[in-house]
Amino acid sequence: MGNEFTYNKKLDNIVEKTVEAIENSKNQIFDILEKAKEEVKRLEKQLEELKLRVSNIIKEVELCEKRERRSRVRLAFVSKQFNNLSEEVIKEAYEDAKEAQIETALKRREEKELIDRRNDLERKLIDNKAIVEKAENLATQINIALNYLNTDLREMNNKYEKLKDKQSLSFKIIEAQEEERKRIAREIHDGPAQTMANMLLKSELCEKLIDKDILQAKVEIRNLKEIVHQSLKEVRKIIYDLRPSALDDLGLIPALNRFIKTFKEDTGILVDFVILSEYNRLSPEIEITCFRVVQEALTNIKKHAEAKKVSIKFEFGNQFISIIIRDDGIGFDKNLYEGGYGILGMKERVEILKGKFEISSFIGKGTQIYVSIPLRGVTND
Repeated sequence: MGNEFTYNKKLDNIVEKTVEAIENSKNQIFDILEKAKEEVKRLEKQLEELKLRVSNIIKEVELCEKRERRSRVRLAFVSKQFNNLSEEVIKEAYEDAKEAQIETALKRREEKELIDRRNDLERKLIDNKAIVEKAENLATQINIALNYLNTDLREMNNKYEKLKDKQSLSFKIIEAQEEERKRIAREIHDGPAQTMANMLLKSELCEKLIDKDILQAKVEIRNLKEIVHQSLKEVRKIIYDLRPSALDDLGLIPALNRFIKTFKEDTGILVDFVILSEYNRLSPEIEITCFRVVQEALTNIKKHAEAKKVSIKFEFGNQFISIIIRDDGIGFDKNLYEGGYGILGMKERVEILKGKFEISSFIGKGTQIYVSIPLRGVTND
């Protein structure tokens, strides 16, 4: 009875701390969402102004082209009557044609530059609207999680006596939820939240400098833009880590290609990604497991391996999917290392799907991870 009370007490504490962490994260995400909406409004206003300029420059180009055509007609006439016209008339015709040609070329270039800027602004607007949508979805998911933690999880705890046979699985689920929510809260607190606090200080500094030292104020505003850019990048990363949209929209391999490309750009580590057989869409639980295994493996390599090159091989068989991840890093002694949360998490994910997870490593000779998962639901999408 005492052990059961202790367990219930611990579970209540976990739930309360998790709810508190997610509540804090929820408020920060709402702040991020508002900033993203303001950015969308700013881009929409800029786009409207740019569209008007594009419309005007198109009309100017049409006028220049008409003038150029008239000058060419006149030049053709002068060429035919070359011997019957004065040198001054001929010179004037050639100069007018040349001037019209140059003016048209300049206007066309200006038109192209404005259209390119407009297109770039439209792409930025689409990207920012996508961020707003994802942030809204994330806020919805957090509300669902809070509702779950405040109701369903406590109800499950009250029925603990009836679920003794599932105790081990329940512990794992709760620990995984706690760890994931703490990670999200920590990332938001250490990333966007800190950045926004810095933005607030920078904006106050700019406000004070604007009337005293305009040049320094401009410098600080540029710094502030860089901070905003970095904050946006961090928010995108957090959203992507929660659930990469490419995984649902495009499938496992395109999502991995995008993730590996970002990883190589961020770390400078060479990654050789090879598909040894034809790829078909898999069931969602298999695809997310394969993605998380590669994601966690590369994260561990970045943090600990000191590797310069990584090889990732996927093979899609009729019955199994096999993954081999090998790096040329410093390795470790398995006899002295029990495995961190990341490795245990990968192993548990694979074993839930009745798969096999093996890791081998030697000091100075790198590390290799082998995964084999039975294909219980292949789709042909």
